[in-house]
Amino acid sequence: MPKTAFSYKKALEQDKVIPFVRKKSAKGKFTYYLPDADTRSLFGFAEEQTADAEGCLDIIHWGDRDAYAKAVGDSAKTSAVCCEDFRAVLPSGETMWLCGVSTPQKRRNNDIVWTGFWVDATAKRAKEHLSVQILSNLPEAVVIFDRHGLILNASEKFCALIHSETPDLRGKSVFSMLSDNVADTLQQYLLLSTMKDQTVFTERLEIPNYPPATVEIEITQKDGFFICVFRDISVFEKREERLKYLAYHDPESGIENYAYLKEVFPKVVDQAKVTQTQVAVLSISPDSLGQINAVSTHLVNTRLATAVADRIRACLNESDVLALTYAHHFTVLLTGVEFSIEIEKKIEAILNAFKQPVLVDDVEFDFSVSIGVCFYPQNGDKLEQLIEFADLALDKARSESPASMRLYSSDFSMAAAVNRNMRRNLKAAIENKEITAYYQPQVDIKTGQIIGLEALARWKTPDGLIPPADFIAEAEEYGLIDALTDTVLDQACSWNQKWYSMGLCSVPVAVNISARQFHNETQLLKLVNHALDKNGLPPYLLELELTESSAMYDPKNACRVIQNLLDNNIRCALDDFGTGYSSLSVLRSFPLKKLKIDRSFILDLKEKKNLEIVRATIAMAHALNLTVLAEGVETRQHFEILKSLGCDVIQGYLFAQPLSAEETELLLMRWDAGLASTGKGL
Repeated sequence: MPKTAFSYKKALEQDKVIPFVRKKSAKGKFTYYLPDADTRSLFGFAEEQTADAEGCLDIIHWGDRDAYAKAVGDSAKTSAVCCEDFRAVLPSGETMWLCGVSTPQKRRNNDIVWTGFWVDATAKRAKEHLSVQILSNLPEAVVIFDRHGLILNASEKFCALIHSETPDLRGKSVFSMLSDNVADTLQQYLLLSTMKDQTVFTERLEIPNYPPATVEIEITQKDGFFICVFRDISVFEKREERLKYLAYHDPESGIENYAYLKEVFPKVVDQAKVTQTQVAVLSISPDSLGQINAVSTHLVNTRLATAVADRIRACLNESDVLALTYAHHFTVLLTGVEFSIEIEKKIEAILNAFKQPVLVDDVEFDFSVSIGVCFYPQNGDKLEQLIEFADLALDKARSESPASMRLYSSDFSMAAAVNRNMRRNLKAAIENKEITAYYQPQVDIKTGQIIGLEALARWKTPDGLIPPADFIAEAEEYGLIDALTDTVLDQACSWNQKWYSMGLCSVPVAVNISARQFHNETQLLKLVNHALDKNGLPPYLLELELTESSAMYDPKNACRVIQNLLDNNIRCALDDFGTGYSSLSVLRSFPLKKLKIDRSFILDLKEKKNLEIVRATIAMAHALNLTVLAEGVETRQHFEILKSLGCDVIQGYLFAQPLSAEETELLLMRWDAGLASTGKGL
């Protein structure tokens, strides 16, 4: 930083003067004479002290020698007054800052003699150095200037702020350093007749060829000069913009969120009032939301949501509003609507946009979307209410058929209330351990022996048991299936370990695994191992059942997961076979042990088509060395037909309906395999 001018007058008035004489002989030899004995003693000098060829004494600090030698040399050549300014390193090791002047006089013999003085300016320089250090280390940019705008001092950060390549700005106009708008504001401040001691204002600083910056400027007047502090608040502006963006957008997909929808809704309504138009509120969601959530990773889900948003947005006008209100669920505000045909065209375009699969990370997602619609102001004037009505219409559309649209009707509200209660109560039931496992035996059709048990979820309420058909779909749709499956798995392992320890059975208990859990291999293994370790059950006494549709969604991944489980001594069975789209080549690659024919084929074996499907399935499974289990066996006739077709294992009401753990324990104690082998229930 530039040094403040040293006042010799004040130094002579306040400090001790050190007179000296410097002589340069015609031959170029420099000598110094110090008349004061105390000074000579302090410096360790003789009465006449020799200097080097450039006039520098040994005590002069190495960092100041070049400047001092130049000053002496210039003075010798021009006979100008020599400015004496250097640090002296004393024999004691201390450093003293000396300032002064000397006047040269040329003698007839060509000697040059300077008479001058030095003053100890150490305390002054230390104070100046401290001021410079403070100025340099301030977090803000600081410039000090007089009433005319001439800069007296400026910090390095100020030079950086205005992108000045010149570090010393003293004597320059501060107004020329700044953009016109900032300079004009400062000049107006200086011209005020009654100035405040301090003023703070904000301006946009624009330096040519550099990005603009928003600065907060604090100007203070003191003793006729001005201290101006600049704070670059651009970073805070960017932080505010980022926070605002995060407030109104999903942080991962970048799609506008519910907060954004709530922010713009009043403006949309005001515009509709001015133009006397309607606002249509659309609730849009994929029809296979449960399956999408099951087989997708978090990252893929995010990218899929972005891809879905792009397809919907392509069907909208610029004035329409799209928001992601929750996972894969979008709300759209169609604005400026005058005729219903406009809405119909947009809705049809959105439905048609999903006739082609959505590609994300080389994975094709083939699904349709359904849409629920309501209107402002006909159906309500509050955003929350309108979204709720549109959601009810969406639920109605999805329940009737995929890729459909329904307009809201007040009749939907009662059914929706039932669904909402179901979700709320189911969540509470899982938390309160009201979900319990019931067990149904799997019987060897030839020997009548129980060769396995299937654990089935039941919901116990004060009014009785709720069958899984009434709540499993809700659990899958609203993300409760994982917790529900975990509960059943833990109970199944616990009871089977008890029965195994009692010597009642040594057969695996089968637990249905949700598609979401099955495709999250790491989490599935962790969950299964935890249940086995916690209950001390050997791995071969647990069997996992996965549905055909979830396995066929990503066969390569399914094959890897099944093999990994098998490597851990945990067998897998393919459930609901015949309801999906398995190909023989894909099925052949699965390291399965058991295939379960869906009960829908068994219940009507009298129908020739069903009989042939079952016959072909059994033959195919045996060709692949798979055990075949038929579900839904309820009559002796079912038993005889399946036995004649070569089925291996049967399960159904013929032998037992799903029983509580305590009832299952009694069943295992009194099971009669011989009787069962004849197709008679106990």
